[in-house]
Amino acid sequence: MICAKNNVLRLLLIIFVLVSEIPAASGQVARELQSKENIQQVIDDKDELLKDYYSLSTEPGLNNRGSRTIYEGEQLTAIQFPVGGIGTGCIQFDGNAVPRFWQIFNNMTHDHIPNSFFAIRVKDQHQVAVRALQTKDIGLFKGMQSIRAVAEFPFLRYNFKDDLPAGISMEVYNPFIPTNLKDSGIPAVFYRFTVENPTDQELEISILATQQNAVGFSKIPIVNNEVSFANNYELSIARNPVSGNSSSLYGGNWNTIATGSKSKVLYMESGLGEEHFGQMALVLFDDSNTLKEAEGIASWTDEKDLYHKFYKKGSIKGKENSDKSQKGKTWTGALNTPFVLKPGEKKVVKMALVWYFPNGKNGGHADKWDAWGNGDWEGNGNHYANHWKNIKDLMSYLETKHESLTSYSRSFSRALYDTNFPYWLVERIGNQLSILKSRTIFFDKDNYVGLWEGTGGGDGSCAGNCNHVWHYAQAHARLFPEMGRLIREQSFEAIKDNGQIPYRQPAGSPAFDGQCGDLLGAYREHLLSTDASWLKSQYPAIKKAMNYLINTHDDDRDGWLSDNSKHTTYDASMTGNPSFLSSLYLAALKASEKMATIVGDREQSNEWKIIAKKSAMLQSEKLWNGEYFIQIPGEKRNTDYENGCHADQLLGQWWADQLGLGSMYPDYKIKSATEAVLKYNFKSNLKNHNQGHRTFALPHEAGMVVTTWPNNDRTPYASGYSGEVWTTFEYTIGASLFKYNQIQDALTILRSGSKRYDGKLRTGYIGDWGNFGFSGNPFGDDECGQFYGRALSIWSILLAAQGFEYNGSEKAIGFNPKWNPDNHVSFFSAAEGWGIFTQKRADSKQINTLQVRFGSVKLSKINLHFDGKEGPSASINVNGKQVNAQLEIQGQQCIISLAEVDLREGDMLEITIDY
Repeated sequence: MICAKNNVLRLLLIIFVLVSEIPAASGQVARELQSKENIQQVIDDKDELLKDYYSLSTEPGLNNRGSRTIYEGEQLTAIQFPVGGIGTGCIQFDGNAVPRFWQIFNNMTHDHIPNSFFAIRVKDQHQVAVRALQTKDIGLFKGMQSIRAVAEFPFLRYNFKDDLPAGISMEVYNPFIPTNLKDSGIPAVFYRFTVENPTDQELEISILATQQNAVGFSKIPIVNNEVSFANNYELSIARNPVSGNSSSLYGGNWNTIATGSKSKVLYMESGLGEEHFGQMALVLFDDSNTLKEAEGIASWTDEKDLYHKFYKKGSIKGKENSDKSQKGKTWTGALNTPFVLKPGEKKVVKMALVWYFPNGKNGGHADKWDAWGNGDWEGNGNHYANHWKNIKDLMSYLETKHESLTSYSRSFSRALYDTNFPYWLVERIGNQLSILKSRTIFFDKDNYVGLWEGTGGGDGSCAGNCNHVWHYAQAHARLFPEMGRLIREQSFEAIKDNGQIPYRQPAGSPAFDGQCGDLLGAYREHLLSTDASWLKSQYPAIKKAMNYLINTHDDDRDGWLSDNSKHTTYDASMTGNPSFLSSLYLAALKASEKMATIVGDREQSNEWKIIAKKSAMLQSEKLWNGEYFIQIPGEKRNTDYENGCHADQLLGQWWADQLGLGSMYPDYKIKSATEAVLKYNFKSNLKNHNQGHRTFALPHEAGMVVTTWPNNDRTPYASGYSGEVWTTFEYTIGASLFKYNQIQDALTILRSGSKRYDGKLRTGYIGDWGNFGFSGNPFGDDECGQFYGRALSIWSILLAAQGFEYNGSEKAIGFNPKWNPDNHVSFFSAAEGWGIFTQKRADSKQINTLQVRFGSVKLSKINLHFDGKEGPSASINVNGKQVNAQLEIQGQQCIISLAEVDLREGDMLEITIDY
């Protein structure tokens, strides 16, 4: 039962004191932050904020299941949906169904490849009609009238509307199968065209796919003029390096049509070698062998001629092999799929565009960010080349696997979206996974996972696997534990002899928060492993890194950080004991203690345990102001927030909750601090709030800001980011609100982000190094660039809502749902598999199920919570067969121990608790 009544709302009805400010500090990213600004303070209209908050928190549909979002009209104008494998490059599809930005050539520029589109021909007894399968005209190929789009990651479906006698939709996606990194890293866009005949007569249908051979485009230079992201973006989209089939990038290109037993393929190649070697393929899959009339041409040069052939005959006869193109030229080939639909019949046509550019260099090799890490930061080609030796090898794999790849991706999507969370919330969670498909990530032949902070206008945004940003991210490691371990190993490989971890790789200075985050991430990676072998291999670096923090910042080992400066994610340093950093330090100590115990280093474990105990006591006593946690700065100030209410004040506790480390401070203090951030930092409108040098929300919108000073005592040392709206706080604070059953408040702040990123194009933002001057794309939040890695922290919302805990090496799993505990359905993932968890309560009975949809989930301990007061009994079965188990009751916690079970795809474990 969801209850709208909560303590925070009652507090807000009494007082809503909010202060806004213009920041003054220095920063590495925002050039404007290099100079001091006069501090202004604006008193918000408390009555208006209160009224708006009440409206937001009681909004219809806030906590109901609702329905899927349908993007149409203005809600299509900001869409940039990246489609590609993890670390393979991508094509961004816009709200017109146009493959708008091509970033598959080891490039990050926003360029378009012409002559690459789809069209449909429909003929009935009375007419012939041809339309491009997008809403933009392409010469004589007129676009569709309108689109209604639906996204269920990794799928985006465009439902076209026009006056055609046939119905048509196009789905774009790339395989996304958690725990299977190989099959989630395929360089391709998959298409599914669904054509329906609602009439009472036969329809002749042809689907045309035309594709330019763009091999050579990898020579495109980056755009990075150091002015702004927006300027780089505008330069990138304005340069149009290809006109028709002509470009200085091309020459020596050739196309070939090949017919397989169950496919028709347009291969596109070039004589380029080494770094710029590349191959492409456009494929029509025909598993059922029902598309025998499918045809292909190696080249066409006249769009009008192509149109008239297609219009008149629904055919594109021509040569199946091209010559090598002249210098500055390439070829555009095409596939055509004709078939007949009987009245009421429906047919699905399956295609894919596949690319293979194995040798390009990704990362900072050509930009100016290398100095940040004091060394080169670039990838050695692309990881997919380790699995497939060329385009034909990859095509052979896809011809065999494409249906199962689609099926498992669909299974994941259904498992995620078939929860009973409100649709808008699960869409918000799922949409951020698009970041994993964007150019924010590259993956090279040496198993190196490269992480930009985000994507810039013509290049990446902030290089070097920045640990003070990426430690917030959770989704990648939860869904792909192998990826999490690789990233963590990279951090530890860069560790210096004294234990410093460079916050930007491969070398450089440390960030205090990032180093804590690496340690906490290491414990997460262990929990998501099947045994302790990985942890043992990394423990020497873990020990060195933890002791560096102690020796440098807590050398007397009393748990209280020294006065010296500590670099942070706010692109500046803080002194003394900011609760933000102190809480991370405490969480890192507790996680490191756990890891030391596991590997048998008892002496070290005991030392860290003692320090953690002291630290918890001192922090709780000294940093608590009676309402929230503050900073006690050092004598020599840096970028400090002092008495401010900082949204990150208990970031370490957020980490601890996800790692099963428990509450590090008294719960009433954690709860009060969370409520304070909600009360002071969440702005139900931003009309009187000055966001500072970068804006991520418009004045009429709501959002969570970095820091406020409720007592009107803003320090002159405050960060230049203090007034900004960052979505990550909606996730971290939202997770804490879920923990304390303040569901309505959690949904209210989360819904504000959903509204800001609803598909409608917004302009009027300021700041050279934020978004590109526009925003609203649902598929990846903005911060320092687009598709920002920190937004993957949203996965903590799912974990908090289901009360999830997991330890793969101990084969233990647990749930304590906060969302709808009487009727809960949610997606879960483990070390080697994933599925759906359910909980139903009625008439003194609780039934829990774990349904495995992919991989393997090994269990010997299950921790659940029940609602009764009397000692319960429990029965457990797997696929209907009774399993012996022992039951331990601790309050309302029910711990079930059983002989190890290995749940595989299709298996279901069911637990019935009677109380």
